[in-house]
Amino acid sequence: MTRTADFSCFVCGAAAQKRYFTVRGWHFRRCRECGLVRMAPIPDLGAAGEDYRGFDLASYRKFLESFRVPQYERDLAWMRENGAAGRLLDVGCGTGEFLDVASRAGFRVAGVEPSPTASAIAAERHPVIRGELLKTDLGGRRFDAVTLWSVLEHVPSPSEVLARAAALLEPGGILALRVPDVRGLLPRLALLIHRLALGRISAPLRVLYQLDWHYKHFTGFERRTLARAVENAGFEVIGARREMSYTWRSLGLRMGSVILGAGAAAGLVRAGLGLVAAMSRLLGLEDEVILLARKKK
Repeated sequence: MTRTADFSCFVCGAAAQKRYFTVRGWHFRRCRECGLVRMAPIPDLGAAGEDYRGFDLASYRKFLESFRVPQYERDLAWMRENGAAGRLLDVGCGTGEFLDVASRAGFRVAGVEPSPTASAIAAERHPVIRGELLKTDLGGRRFDAVTLWSVLEHVPSPSEVLARAAALLEPGGILALRVPDVRGLLPRLALLIHRLALGRISAPLRVLYQLDWHYKHFTGFERRTLARAVENAGFEVIGARREMSYTWRSLGLRMGSVILGAGAAAGLVRAGLGLVAAMSRLLGLEDEVILLARKKK
């Protein structure tokens, strides 16, 4: 089943779209006005899914500790420089690594996570509610900061999630989020390979958009479309920056967590991705964008 709602652009309101790519029956279109990339139609997700099934959770958590945690520490320092303190809600908190960082920094933390596996792990250390943000009753609580790390691309309605985040924040509260950047070099190369091969090579796009997962990437943002979506929800953008989603040293753990195999083929993939990461930094085309915003008073 699929949603049959109007697929006009939720960022700029334009109806004109063009085909972006199709992989295994999943169709993506790009807004002709602002460039937002969107799966159309969006599947009906039904009940919350479990994307950690068949996952090498040990490798994934090692990747988080070695790569994401230092990022989280930088992100949190940036938030604190702009006045973030007090009560913090991490939406899509996964196994709780960012909650660990924020708790150590003195925040009073809570998390929301739909995965039964991940939420159970995080709940061993922090107050975590299993569920999706739009379906979760937080008992009227308000927060001083809300974080959405690698979440907004996975939800069917990003505008509703941003509106809920705004409603949960105190006036002047801080919103911080990270999403993949469709204008990064890595996704551009994946799309180019797909097109040059006339659609016969789709694995890079399938992996990047997580099309084998329950919570696929339904929306592809770039810096300007992300900023506009956040502003539409009642926020003032403080700043944005780009980063890579991996490093050469973290690639083994990252590839292992999604079970991409081993041997010579995996070695070639790792070498190629390492080269792409170096070129991305050189050209300023890293594949993730991190944005910080403040709720308007």
